[in-house]
Amino acid sequence: PLARISVQLALLAVVLRPALLDNRTLWLLLSVVNTVALVTAWVSADNHKYLTVYWVYVVTLSVCVSDRKLAESILAWHGRFFLVFVFCAAALQKTFSPTYMSGEMFEMRLLIDERFKAFAHLMGLDKNVTNAAYDLSAQLRNPMTEFEGNAVALPANDKVRTLGLVITWYDLIIQFAIGLIFIPARAVTDRIGHYLLLFFIFTTYLPAPVFGFGWLLAIYGLCLSWKKYPGFNTAYLVSFVAILLYQLPWRAWVLTW
Repeated sequence: PLARISVQLALLAVVLRPALLDNRTLWLLLSVVNTVALVTAWVSADNHKYLTVYWVYVVTLSVCVSDRKLAESILAWHGRFFLVFVFCAAALQKTFSPTYMSGEMFEMRLLIDERFKAFAHLMGLDKNVTNAAYDLSAQLRNPMTEFEGNAVALPANDKVRTLGLVITWYDLIIQFAIGLIFIPARAVTDRIGHYLLLFFIFTTYLPAPVFGFGWLLAIYGLCLSWKKYPGFNTAYLVSFVAILLYQLPWRAWVLTW
């Protein structure tokens, strides 16, 4: 709550007085507040919360530099670093995960994750199958019920398994591609990387609306394209809006079909 209120107050202050965007004290305070919030809740914090704190410190560093070009270089360099690090590390971790490579992870998400429910319905998965799986998982989490081995076999079918595998391999291949293609730092590879990154953002955060992570990736890409490839700037700004639109209650409308 402290971090949330602090960020909201900082946003309000910047809206009323845009010059505060270059205020070192403001960014330093945001860095400290977010760090304290992360340390106190490090067990339950999502990965993108750590990345958010890292990025706030990067922005603080860039604001503290008096040379504007150097400040922009700091943002661009770290944007590239995080794109390479985040995507390559995630892809490597998934490669060595048997439950991921088998497709089980996304199969389970399609069956019991509320965020994927509308997407699963759009893909034509039988609502009876997903509803039955969700009910079983709810019973498993209920402390008043008992299952042998504290586990249940979720109902599924070939369509769920196929879709789970397709999502698994799409996710793995595009993450490896994005992470590796930004390493050379050449015009041709960077342009391809921006196209892939934008495609990833626009498609990934439709079924899985984790807008904090999506916005961070868009920020990295925007900082990397801002001066070198301004043609991508508008697309990244549109992606911010698209990720927010993905949060609208259209999912509930889809499920009523």
